[in-house]
Amino acid sequence: MKKILSLLLLPLLPLVTQCSSSGGTTSSASSLPTLSSPARAKAWGAPETLKNANGYRTTYTNPANSKEKVSIIGSSKLMPFFVYPPRIKGTTVVNGAATSAGQPQLWNKSLIQGTTVKWYQVSFPSGDNGAKFTTLGIELKGQDGRNGQFKIEIEGSKNQVPSRLAELRFAN
Repeated sequence: MKKILSLLLLPLLPLVTQCSSSGGTTSSASSLPTLSSPARAKAWGAPETLKNANGYRTTYTNPANSKEKVSIIGSSKLMPFFVYPPRIKGTTVVNGAATSAGQPQLWNKSLIQGTTVKWYQVSFPSGDNGAKFTTLGIELKGQDGRNGQFKIEIEGSKNQVPSRLAELRFAN
């Protein structure tokens, strides 16, 4: 039975896996380095930060346009990721009816603190939200040598994503 189950699940292995450059995890949320966006703080004001047992989520929101956001998720746990980027999610109107739609895509790549990170578009813009983009989980090392797992979520336009990622810095 185990062998049959293994054979059935083996083709799914490339779809979802774990990401980490070292294969390890950090010891606790309190040992995470703090990744931030001083440029977004200067332009948009102080972020909202929520802490949890494994890390934190810091969100910067443009006060003039709530459809522009940058969220930094820091975690002491490994983050799952896709081997291939998922289809972009959204809805289209066909014959007057809203229909779910998806569009295939390729990985995009940008730099965070000199480290190349893959990112993809999660969804198309809607009336309430801008287009959403996210990076894969990536292990980054802070200036003090502490490691953490990070994922960045950006809401806005595709041409903003590389510059928003390049703005990220570790706090001293």
